[in-house]
Amino acid sequence: MMGKMRKGEGKDALMGYLLAAPAVILLLLFTVYPLIYLVYRSLLGGNLITKEPPFVGFQNYRILIESSDFHQVLKNTAIYTLITVVFTITLAVVIAAWLNGKKHSRLNEVVQTFIFTPHIISMVSVSTLFLWLMDSRSGFFNAVLSMLGLEPYTFLASPDTALFSMAMVMVWKGLGYYVLLIMAALQNIPASVYEAAEMDDTPGIRIFFKITLPMISPTILFTSVVATIASFKVFDSVSIMTGGGPLNSTNTLVYYIYDYAYRYGKPGQACAAGVVLLIFVCVITYVQFKVSRKRVHYQ
Repeated sequence: MMGKMRKGEGKDALMGYLLAAPAVILLLLFTVYPLIYLVYRSLLGGNLITKEPPFVGFQNYRILIESSDFHQVLKNTAIYTLITVVFTITLAVVIAAWLNGKKHSRLNEVVQTFIFTPHIISMVSVSTLFLWLMDSRSGFFNAVLSMLGLEPYTFLASPDTALFSMAMVMVWKGLGYYVLLIMAALQNIPASVYEAAEMDDTPGIRIFFKITLPMISPTILFTSVVATIASFKVFDSVSIMTGGGPLNSTNTLVYYIYDYAYRYGKPGQACAAGVVLLIFVCVITYVQFKVSRKRVHYQ
C-alpha cells in the first residue's frame, strides 16, 4: 500500500516538474541569462562590430561615475519617478474613493470608461498627441491659455518645465489602471467595518485615514512598486517628445542606455548603465517593502 502511495506521489511530482518546466525554461532564457550577460558585457570594451571585445574590468563603471551627464541622468530619473509615482497614486486613491461612493450611478460607469481609455492607447500615440498639444507656438494648450488672456507656458521647450510636463503625460496615461486596482480593493472592504464606524459617529475624514487607507494599504504598496518600476523604464515618451532635451533635462536612464548602445556605439558603457538601473530598481523596491512593513496591514 505504501509502495503504491509513493509511486503515485512520484508521478504527481514528475507531472508537476513537467508542467513547470516551460515557465522555468522561459524564465532562464529571457530573464536570468540576459541579466548574467548584461553584467558580463559591462566588463568589456569595444563597439557593436568588435569581434572579440577586450576585457576592461570596471572601467565602464568608472566612466559613469566620473560623467556629469550620467549624474544629470540619474537626477532626472529620480525626479521623474518621484513626480509620477506621487501624483499617480495620490490621484488614483482620491478618484477611486470618490467613484466607490457612487457605486450604482451612471456617472461612475462613464468616468471609469473614460479614465481607463488612455491606458490601452500606445505610448507612441500618446506622446505624439501631447507633442502637438504642448507645442510652445501652435499647441492647443497654449492656444487655450491665450484665449483666457494668460501667458503661454513653455511645457517641453524649457529645461525648467520639460521633465514635469512629461511626467504629467505619464500620470494621465497610467492613472486609469491604478484607479481600477484601488477600486477593487475598496470594494473588498467588509461593509460591517463601516457600519461599526457609523454607529460610533466617526467623522468621514477619520474613517478614510483610519479605516479605508489601512485596509487598502497592500494594494497601495503594490501599485506604488509597479508605478516606480514603470517610471524607471520610461523610453517612448522621451524618444518622441524631447529626445532627452532641452539641455539634457529629460534624459533618463533607459534613454541614456539606448543612446550609448546604438547612437554612440559603446555597448559596454550602456550595459554598465543597465546594471546601475537594475541595482536602483532592486534597492528602491526593497526600501519600499521595508519602509511599508509597519504601515501595510494584511487582513
